[in-house]
Amino acid sequence: MKCLTCFLGGSSPNGFRTHFDRMTADTGFHTYIIKGGPGTGKSSLMKRLAEAFPDDDKEIYCCSSDPSSLDALIFTKRKVILVDGTPPHVFEPEYPGAVQQILDLGVYWNINRLKNSKDAIIAANSAYLQQHARCRRYITALAAVISDTCQIGTSALNERKLDGFTERLSKKLLSKKEHSHEGKLEFRQLSALTPEGYITNIPEDYSIYLLNDSFYAGSEKFLRKFSDAAVRKGYDVSVSICTVYGNDSFEHMLIPELKTAFFTADPLNELSVIAKQPVNFRRFYDKNIISAKKLRIRFNNSAAKDLREEAVLSLKNAKAEHDVLESFYTPAVDFDGINRLCCSMISEIKSISD
Repeated sequence: MKCLTCFLGGSSPNGFRTHFDRMTADTGFHTYIIKGGPGTGKSSLMKRLAEAFPDDDKEIYCCSSDPSSLDALIFTKRKVILVDGTPPHVFEPEYPGAVQQILDLGVYWNINRLKNSKDAIIAANSAYLQQHARCRRYITALAAVISDTCQIGTSALNERKLDGFTERLSKKLLSKKEHSHEGKLEFRQLSALTPEGYITNIPEDYSIYLLNDSFYAGSEKFLRKFSDAAVRKGYDVSVSICTVYGNDSFEHMLIPELKTAFFTADPLNELSVIAKQPVNFRRFYDKNIISAKKLRIRFNNSAAKDLREEAVLSLKNAKAEHDVLESFYTPAVDFDGINRLCCSMISEIKSISD
């Protein structure tokens, strides 16, 4: 059994960011889009389905707002996707019934009970949205100071030296396949800012190259060039972006066929992991340029740490408000009905040949 754990997406200056819509649009999969309010059993349903198929290859997608909850589940060989389709990651069927279908947990609500708590629900939801708006403001500032350090790194980067390293490593790791088509570049969100801090999911069965890069620019450029080389030689590549930047900056990369992973360790994620080979990216930067900007870099790193902590606090407060919302919805749900739905789903998925 192969099981990859990642996030559905993550917080960015523009709100929640995800590439999962590429998965739900894949007509080779059948996608169940789960609708329902907070605390109505969306995550629990996916957890029970994952447990019902312990020997299946699967991908488990955690919620960055609450890493103990699931946002999505993929049975890779059965070609089945289940995903939470409620805000902030709204998904709708493009080919209703044929490729995607809605599982509406709202049919199991006691509407009268929810109406009786209307004012409290509205207040809690407003407080929840305010905390996420606060988080976005801090992330916007965080992205700005990181971008400033990255610009310094870009100006100091010895691209010729980095290109030489990239080429040598690609020759060492990437054997050109005979009669092979180009590989695919896919996205899997391995890191995210959460109420518990900046979390990175590390696959257990991969050889890890840890890219230690204090200035961001070199590791991102390396990952782009190495992923291009891998795809050209026929390897599928999974890339994880840093959503905090608000763009598609590469942060980590998996090459599943080789069981090889590249993870960036930088001042934002402060990643520490046992690696097959750590790579110190300082050797790719001009020491004089970096030295001339050291006070600015030091200020940026200090500011980034404070801003990250405030963003995490905002997410923690948002989760507390979400827990309040769940306290109204959970008692209003007919979980016997959801249990029957779960049993029906297990039978339905079992009928799909793997």
